[in-house]
Amino acid sequence: MNERKMLTGHTPTLLRRQLEDFLARLSKRFGEMKGKIETAMQPDVSFKDIGGLTRAKQEIAGLVFSLKSPDLHKKWGTQPPNGVLLYGPPGTGKSLLAKALAREAEAVFFHVRVTNVVTKWYAESWEVLQEVFAQVKESGRCILFLDEIDDLIFDRAAPEELRAASRRLVNSIAEQLDDIGRSGDTLAVASTNRPDAVDPTLIRPGRIDRLIEVPLPENEGKREILQIHVDRAEAIAGRKLFGALDFDGILARTVKMSGADIAEIIQKALEGKVQQEGAGAQPGPVTAEDLQHTIEEYRKTKEIIEKIRYGQYL
Repeated sequence: MNERKMLTGHTPTLLRRQLEDFLARLSKRFGEMKGKIETAMQPDVSFKDIGGLTRAKQEIAGLVFSLKSPDLHKKWGTQPPNGVLLYGPPGTGKSLLAKALAREAEAVFFHVRVTNVVTKWYAESWEVLQEVFAQVKESGRCILFLDEIDDLIFDRAAPEELRAASRRLVNSIAEQLDDIGRSGDTLAVASTNRPDAVDPTLIRPGRIDRLIEVPLPENEGKREILQIHVDRAEAIAGRKLFGALDFDGILARTVKMSGADIAEIIQKALEGKVQQEGAGAQPGPVTAEDLQHTIEEYRKTKEIIEKIRYGQYL
């Protein structure tokens, strides 16, 4: 954190206070910011907390040098990336990777959930984002995470007035990305589940000029994810919570599931033990059978959620 003082001219305490004041100011003008914009001096996620995604983690970890050692790029006659797009299915770890990058780079983390910030009132949405960009420029080394950036634009079925306002917003953000890209202290990281829906104005050299795929995990990655969440739960409880687990048998039932799905399955299996003990039983550790049963119940629920999402459930 001593380096933070050199980068911003402020102590960590003063910078933290500035970030708190920034969020308080936004809340006063635009309403509650929780779930819309969040900041962190040091995110609580590291690369070792993310299972699988070997290639994506390697590419993301390489971006640390563009922030901490920009002279290396100059030494080798190249330019560091100005922005990165993480793309892949929901729940694959895009947000976790962005947080781990900020932690490793010792950068302030600004998390903008575009879905919750951008509304049909585009003038107000832009005012909020202007405040974010202004604070980013005052905070030294930063990761600006634009989560679900495809939600900046309405689809072609929207009224022309909304689409025109959307275009103005995208153009304004593009100008701001150009500006922070020249600073060298900030890296814009965007995420999307739908790379085809991202406005091409934003995906170009000097703006968001690096694309990294974050796919669904393969079996080995799922094994790592499962082990990470088992270990985390047992560390919190301070005791053994799981019996002998047949990882191969469990993972065989997780076809097309993401890391977030696996984390939710572990959570639900543990919640089942909580409910049993709360009802007066003395449950044993979580077994492979418990997890297999939880997977099947979770799959049914997820199928219903997907049908509701796409208007197919009656």
